[in-house]
Amino acid sequence: MRLLLAVDTMKTLNILLDFIEARSWPKGTEAGILSVVEDETIPVETWRAEGYGIGAVRREMQRRGEQISGLAVERLRAIGIPAQVTIMRGDPAFLIPFAARKWSSDLILIRANNRMKFRNWLLGSVAKSVVEDAPCSVEVVRAEQSNANMRILLATDGSDASLAATQAIAEMEFPADAEVKVVSVINPIKYSLEEIGFLRGKDSDRAHRAIGKAVNMLGSAPLNITAEVMAGRRVRKIVARARDWDADLIVVGAAEREGFKRLMSRGTAVGVANRAHCSVRVVRGKSISQGEQLPAVYAEGSLRKVA
Repeated sequence: MRLLLAVDTMKTLNILLDFIEARSWPKGTEAGILSVVEDETIPVETWRAEGYGIGAVRREMQRRGEQISGLAVERLRAIGIPAQVTIMRGDPAFLIPFAARKWSSDLILIRANNRMKFRNWLLGSVAKSVVEDAPCSVEVVRAEQSNANMRILLATDGSDASLAATQAIAEMEFPADAEVKVVSVINPIKYSLEEIGFLRGKDSDRAHRAIGKAVNMLGSAPLNITAEVMAGRRVRKIVARARDWDADLIVVGAAEREGFKRLMSRGTAVGVANRAHCSVRVVRGKSISQGEQLPAVYAEGSLRKVA
């Protein structure tokens, strides 16, 4: 597995490293650490010392690369994960998905920008853009919960995207006594009409079939599995159930579609990632373009291999 860590500050790097150390990863996993230098983040002292020219950018890129390598390399090496550090200059909302394509990443790890007084801004514009546009799965990382046993909430509607999310869980490595709760959310009005007999139970049946597929796919994994059908607004119910159940991770699929349908299909994933109290993994299939070249405006990147 190829992990791409999107790093904006040393605090973010520490959070992502703590996250990696707390989880189990498949043999052969490697990490790419990407930090994007934006001109406005370069210290004034550096601009002044370098005469407000390109030298200030190069100096900041070198400083950041050395700082990240010094902190990350030994910690990752200690758990058997080799790493490479990439420093680029430009727009992180564009460059993070771009780097994921270039490196054929399987999973992007990005920190949620927690601003507790403004709940709808929890993700931040860069994280939200990465969740929407990444070519691979994305995990929005929040602080690890205090549960002794890992709790994963899987949201499914029986779609191909949900099956991909289920498969991602089936391929994960778990601590002993890990728990998975499989949930499916149906329209509350239809649910009420079905309950009193005005509608046939098509939505309820579909939800139960979706859960049945997920449970069957997870059957061989060493997990304690429970399931639940819920009625309500999808994002709100998933987020609320995860909080009530004290989940450590929510896993949800995002369909790969084009145009307006594509935007609609990712609404649930983005909404859950934005509002959840815990980490959220948005699972999608790869769509890697071959032969893609780095645009000249972003050619300032430096790459360093670390054993």
